[in-house]
Amino acid sequence: MNISVVDASGVPLKDVLVVVQNLHDREREICRSLTDEQGRACGAAFSPGLYRAIATTPYGLWNTTAVEFLASRSVSKITLTMSPKGTHGYGDVVTIGLAKCDLQVLQSDGRPAVGAVVLVRDREVTLFLERSYRTDAAGAARIELVGTPTVVVVVFEGILVSQEISERSSATIRIPVQQAP
Repeated sequence: MNISVVDASGVPLKDVLVVVQNLHDREREICRSLTDEQGRACGAAFSPGLYRAIATTPYGLWNTTAVEFLASRSVSKITLTMSPKGTHGYGDVVTIGLAKCDLQVLQSDGRPAVGAVVLVRDREVTLFLERSYRTDAAGAARIELVGTPTVVVVVFEGILVSQEISERSSATIRIPVQQAP
């Protein structure tokens, strides 16, 4: 698995901290390293499963970014794209009164995706804002919107779908048909 970090124009970023987490075991960090001159980090083989790659410069010029992925034989490269931080100050994070959203997860044929894993986070991957849910018999889950936008990651039968949701009372995510290898 090759993980690389670039800016919006595709230029590799050096000295970005990349952390890879195994999301099935929240306490398990798989890799932590700085990118090299070509923007590469954490070149290793991962066993099949659900992971998150985070690229950050905690006190630097770039906004933290993350991507969830399913490790498999067909996935060999993950690219994280970072954007520069603004020049204005940042306010305090307030989590009181988070908005709720009724999420519906459907399979490609319209049937409910029963028992789908739903991960919710903000774009910056703030630890105390992460949430995890499972869909019920109707393929539904009531989730908290933890940011604007909120990143919603759904895993169902080996397929991962990621979507951003902003201030809605309901949303639907459709799981695409799995392609034959």
